[in-house]
Amino acid sequence: MTPSDQAKIIILETNQEQRNYLRSIISGWGYLPFSFEKETTCLDNLQLLNPDLIISGPLSLERTFRLINTIKMINSCLPVLIITDNHGINDFITVNGFTDVLAVQVGLKPSEIKEAISNIRSTNLINKNLDDFPLIVGQNTAMVKIKKMIPELSRSKESVLIQGETGTGKELVARAIHFRSERRENPFIKVNTKVCAGELFEKNLIGACAKAFKKIDENKEKKFDAARTGTIFFNEIDRIPPHFQANLLDVLEKGGISSYGDLKDEPLDIRIIAATSTNLDLRVEKGKFRKDLYYRLNIIGIHIPPLRHRIDDISLLTDFFVDKFCNELGKSYYGLSLKTKGILSRYYWPGNVKEFKNVIKSSVSLGNEDNIISNFYMYNQTHTPRALADLYKNIDTIPIFPDFKNYLNTKDLSRISLKAICSDFVKQTEAKVIAKALETTGWNRKKAAILLNISYKSLLNKIKAYNLT
Repeated sequence: MTPSDQAKIIILETNQEQRNYLRSIISGWGYLPFSFEKETTCLDNLQLLNPDLIISGPLSLERTFRLINTIKMINSCLPVLIITDNHGINDFITVNGFTDVLAVQVGLKPSEIKEAISNIRSTNLINKNLDDFPLIVGQNTAMVKIKKMIPELSRSKESVLIQGETGTGKELVARAIHFRSERRENPFIKVNTKVCAGELFEKNLIGACAKAFKKIDENKEKKFDAARTGTIFFNEIDRIPPHFQANLLDVLEKGGISSYGDLKDEPLDIRIIAATSTNLDLRVEKGKFRKDLYYRLNIIGIHIPPLRHRIDDISLLTDFFVDKFCNELGKSYYGLSLKTKGILSRYYWPGNVKEFKNVIKSSVSLGNEDNIISNFYMYNQTHTPRALADLYKNIDTIPIFPDFKNYLNTKDLSRISLKAICSDFVKQTEAKVIAKALETTGWNRKKAAILLNISYKSLLNKIKAYNLT
């Protein structure tokens, strides 16, 4: 057997003795092994070697999460065998639906390792058609709940409504539902209602909306027909014209639509997923969105939390996007310090994951950690947190002190201490802003600190100083 005929296996093991042992037995089974001590070196050589399997020895939970996420980002079909005694890995594998990632216990006999390699490679042959599977990164409790919902939603045909702020990843979740379902080999068609408006919307949806559909088919006919047996995704569903809301409701209820909008008896097997970044309940209350359509779309609802509510995912997201852009920009892989991750964790992220991704991409292109920190500080200064600005808008007129007007009218300037006036004003304003932030977050002091962009310790000190209860 020539080297080109041998299956290539990468071994990632920090322990030299164990690394040499695995290399020896794997070579004896006819595989071509390549061994590495560090994850970053392994990732640097991943695409060059184009292996058939990666075997990783024991790593910390977070390092293992990073390794699996990055491997799946680079090559979603590449099987991974993790040797570990940490049961949290199995939960991670199950929640993310990684059917070609297998965790086995430390201390297996050579025959058991050989069997595990054979099993994971056999599973991988079945999953070759899932190379576009969307990767949702995050282990926050809310995100884990969403990931656990996806397999159930994928087996259903009911419509789904995904709500969340701009940049939280609504389309990513919609694609994950589609690609985990039996419809995965059929079309996933996105309708962006921002580019189709007014009287043209219905015609564009059924006929052609160049910006939304130019990549779907050349003749641009019948987008509902184009999505037959697949999924149609309405992004920003709240923007569709009122007259078409009724027609869409008919489609959902009666199951068919012709070339020009006439209902027909033949049902179209289409999964409808809708998304919105607005408060759709409020729009329904104000009569700006049909209540019956809302309930028909919201049979199954998903709410994606903003990034500021999943700060515990910042470290994992940082590693993932650093690796992603190192891969795209052709740079060597590296890790960021806890200090840098802490700085990123203290920002409010009004643009959510989309904004976070852009900051990391810009930073990686600069090439070192010092530049990342300085670049982020500059970015932070030019991007005022949206919700923090909202706090100021909602604050009532702030009295400085009762006889302030008298101070302004007095001719005896010796009675005025500008420093004292400014100090009192700042204190009263600060106390009122903090009180509003605590009220907004339901007195969750950690969330309030993030919202105010100050440290948790500083917030506690200020709460005590201003006697806020």
